[in-house]
Amino acid sequence: MVLLLVGCGSQVDIDSDYKAGFDFTQLRSYHWHGSSKNHANDILDGRIRSSVDEVLGSKGYQLENGGQVDFLVNYGVTTEEKTDIRTYNSYSGMAPGFSMGYRRGYYRYGYSMAYRSEPEVVTYQYEEGTLIIDVVDAKTDKLVWRGTAEGRLKNNMTVEERQQATKEIVAKVLEGFPPEA
Repeated sequence: MVLLLVGCGSQVDIDSDYKAGFDFTQLRSYHWHGSSKNHANDILDGRIRSSVDEVLGSKGYQLENGGQVDFLVNYGVTTEEKTDIRTYNSYSGMAPGFSMGYRRGYYRYGYSMAYRSEPEVVTYQYEEGTLIIDVVDAKTDKLVWRGTAEGRLKNNMTVEERQQATKEIVAKVLEGFPPEA
């Protein structure tokens, strides 16, 4: 499962939600909720975790390997097959519904006109990916913040492009954490 929502230059929808009334100013330290064995792709797991750690570290949060922490971080990745159906009224370059052509027959040449009433329909199949990052209050074990990124998946990326795309997507999702008071 290759995440990387068409990294640079494409449409990725970012959203976040949080528990109203929760005091995010009290959060200082965190550790990861669960183990990396829950994820089938260890390479992607490492990229996402290091990107999240980098962004949270730049915001002043401390990753602790043991002991008491203020919050837990978890993530999930899903993919879904999608179909995009588009309808075009091409009309062969003529007025709506009309087309004209030149035809060479066995004995003669001629022009013809035709009326075309059906539009052209084009179907695209693609995969859409979603990255979800959760922040859980360590005291109550309740979700207090969730950020998501959703967009089309891009294939045939180099390792460097995948690493960069992961960093960019995680940074965009975590822009909204902590929420403003």
